[in-house]
Amino acid sequence: MRILGIELKRTAAVLVGVLIALVMLGVLHWGPSTKNSMAWTRQWTALAEWVRFMLVFSWPLTLGAGALQGLRDRRSGVEELFASTPRPRARRVGWTLGALAVALTVGYAVVFAVGAVQVPSSTDYFHWGWLPVALVGVLALVGGAWLGVGLGRLLPSLLTPPVLAVAGFALTSLGLGQTTGDGFRWTLLLPSVVYPKTVFASVAGSVSAVQAVWFVAVALTGFLLVALRRRWLGVLPVLVAGAVAVPLLPATLDEAYSPDRVAAELVCSEQLCLTRAHEHQRAALAGPAREALRLLAKLPSPPTSVREVPGTSGPAPREARGPESTDAVWMDLDEFTYFRRTPPTPELMTTYLLAGAGTRTCYGDYVPATVAREIAARTVMTAWLTGRLEPLPVYRPWVGRDTDALADKAWQHLNSIPPATQAAQVQAAREVQAACSGDALTTLTGGTT
Repeated sequence: MRILGIELKRTAAVLVGVLIALVMLGVLHWGPSTKNSMAWTRQWTALAEWVRFMLVFSWPLTLGAGALQGLRDRRSGVEELFASTPRPRARRVGWTLGALAVALTVGYAVVFAVGAVQVPSSTDYFHWGWLPVALVGVLALVGGAWLGVGLGRLLPSLLTPPVLAVAGFALTSLGLGQTTGDGFRWTLLLPSVVYPKTVFASVAGSVSAVQAVWFVAVALTGFLLVALRRRWLGVLPVLVAGAVAVPLLPATLDEAYSPDRVAAELVCSEQLCLTRAHEHQRAALAGPAREALRLLAKLPSPPTSVREVPGTSGPAPREARGPESTDAVWMDLDEFTYFRRTPPTPELMTTYLLAGAGTRTCYGDYVPATVAREIAARTVMTAWLTGRLEPLPVYRPWVGRDTDALADKAWQHLNSIPPATQAAQVQAAREVQAACSGDALTTLTGGTT
């Protein structure tokens, strides 16, 4: 341990660990990781996956820093002297590599701890599924540093560290857009994971196991490139591990993730059903849910509960939804932009729940050209419940004047017919919107719009 302490003082290991921690915390704090239900300080799965995603930036720096460390003997002019000593090279370099591993592990753990102390204030749902994802991240970071040391010793040039850092960043960036096919298997050998999108699924345990074996092989390759005199033998671990790992990895993004059924389990109390992952929000949502159900009671067949939709079960883009029953108000909290730095007020949340007379939009991440008609119908149905024709707040930034014109015309028509007929047409439009079959605006206006 005394030698390890000396190596921590003499080498750049501590500086590298601090640099990696600062880079990861900086990007996590200012980047998209602070938004929606997958904010890195909101759920344990989100925390582990966001910290792994940050390896897109930190792993190339680690690779370059390791290469710089690998040049130490050459830059100090003691390479031939150490080579002539009877002491085994593996024992001597082992302490240097150990110092790098300790510093990087501590830096990674600090980043994780900063998020971990904040997660319990946002959720009551705890599980251990995040642990393999986090541990593989440590192996990837250490493996990158050791590989950098080996490549720095193999290619002892001052250009090696910056070239490796740039190449590492280019390599990690390649996997960001790949989601299927044989090329996707190779992206699973990269240190980062896909941009986290859902708390209801996490990286499959089998994928984490294969990745762990791969990054151990990467680290072993780095060690052997430094320790062996026949350096070409050092590449054998990574070649063997790659040949074994790639066929075992899934070929699509959905297969690489496994659903978390416990997180998606609904817990119901007083007409409000929330997923176990978001049950911590019950106190904030209970009031808006009661108020929404009270206003919806004007309908001939009103819903009797508010139920959360678990959302997408994987990181793929959200597809258009299928039909939903009309006996409940179905809500996806991310659709409401509920999770943000300043939560919506109870009044705004009630408006979100009332939108479309308590129905969700039918489209997914790809918005159709006919979206103006759907939004206009949802706006008028909401106005009938509240007595005020107002733009739905979630759409105002990007919906054009066509929607306002359609909504005004439909609102005038609805107010021109008897109250009983109004209620019947709103009910019929609600059923069309819930089923995502037909044109809710046509139903609402009796074909006049």
